[in-house]
Amino acid sequence: MYMPLMQDQGPADHLAQLGPVLYTCAAHVTEGSFEKTDISLSQIKSLTSIVDGPLQRLSLIIADSLARRLLCPVQGFSGALIHPSDYFEQPILQTARCNLANLSPYISTGFATINRAILEAMENEKVVHIVDLSCSTSHPRQWIKLLREFHGRQGGPPEVRLTVVHDNNGFMADMRSLLSKEADIFKIPFQFNPVIGRLETLDFNNLRNTLNIKYGEAVAISCSLQMHRLLVVDDNMSCSGIGQLQKMANIAQLKKMASSVYSPTSTLNYPQTPSPQCQTPKLLASFLNAIRALKPNIMLVMEQDANHNALLFCDRFVEALNYYAALFDSLHAVAGANPQRADERARVERMILGEEIKNILVCEGVHRHERHERLSQWAMHMNRSGFDHVPLSFRAIWEGNQKLMSFGLNGCQNKVENDCLLLCWGSTHLYSISAWRPHKGSSSGSREHMLVQPQHQII
Repeated sequence: MYMPLMQDQGPADHLAQLGPVLYTCAAHVTEGSFEKTDISLSQIKSLTSIVDGPLQRLSLIIADSLARRLLCPVQGFSGALIHPSDYFEQPILQTARCNLANLSPYISTGFATINRAILEAMENEKVVHIVDLSCSTSHPRQWIKLLREFHGRQGGPPEVRLTVVHDNNGFMADMRSLLSKEADIFKIPFQFNPVIGRLETLDFNNLRNTLNIKYGEAVAISCSLQMHRLLVVDDNMSCSGIGQLQKMANIAQLKKMASSVYSPTSTLNYPQTPSPQCQTPKLLASFLNAIRALKPNIMLVMEQDANHNALLFCDRFVEALNYYAALFDSLHAVAGANPQRADERARVERMILGEEIKNILVCEGVHRHERHERLSQWAMHMNRSGFDHVPLSFRAIWEGNQKLMSFGLNGCQNKVENDCLLLCWGSTHLYSISAWRPHKGSSSGSREHMLVQPQHQII
């Protein structure tokens, strides 16, 4: 259960009303009632106008998403809605992406943990090829820090080759320049290899050539906040009999939630939805098979730890409401400690997180690509595809914890689960970090689920 950590006590009653009204509005949207939805949207607008807070800003984004979901089935309306890519200029969008990496304690922590795991896996290697598949999450700061760590390595630095997949030419040029200058300062042999594109558009049948992987070199793969985009499947059943049953289940569940969320001490109050136990989608399986064939020394995966991949809309709605309430609250705390960064926080909420929320709540089938899953589900996908779990070392976890604590926010928490790292705001899991390598004794990738008995430890 998520409890807002940074809200003032004054508007607590109004905040307590927001949860039920949001659930009620979602139920009316699922019913297809324009009149009832209009009443709920007016109530949301009234409640969010009391004070400017993280939950109020989130509620406005959710209200916008619900209105769009109501309009989408209406003939002609969906085509009239403007896609974000058409009204966000690329330089502004790229700035917002960098703002998220700079503001978020969790992404900085992920970079620190991933770097330490790479350093340990490459301890005695002379030629190191790092493949950054993080795309829009890629940030030169992560690799500048790693180059400095390689410089201080006992025995001298290795030759470093860095391949980065990204869809922005200008960003790649700037990244190449920054990293090349850093490598020159520390006299590290360095090669930068840009690959223009997105993870889901790469040719997995020719990945070795695409990423310029040479046989015999040590390979480390870093993939942050991107693999969930490979979970896309055509699961839109709205026109079938099953779809009608799903609609009825959505309405019943949302109305139940609206009537049960009443506690003034907690705006959001509902049980966690378990991740679905389903087969690994073909696109993800194809990607992981291609990665396994590269035989990397280590693969680091950072993902949003949430179940936004549920088939039922009501499950996605309650999960998204809880998850993003915690995430908005954490960014609100960062900006509160650094008031000059309020504009950066607002840009991230609108342009990055807001568009994620819209995709989760508005889109269905192949158009829904923000399909975040929990750590246990990723472990299942990785094991099925022939990967063994690599425990994060004590030092990697410690360095991540030190980075997280450096932000000075009481709500930031680390948890260790089966030697993987969970990053939390209060009790709400936000991100997971795990390490993997191809299973040496099997090429089929068919293995049992590894994380059987999760054990929690707060650092």
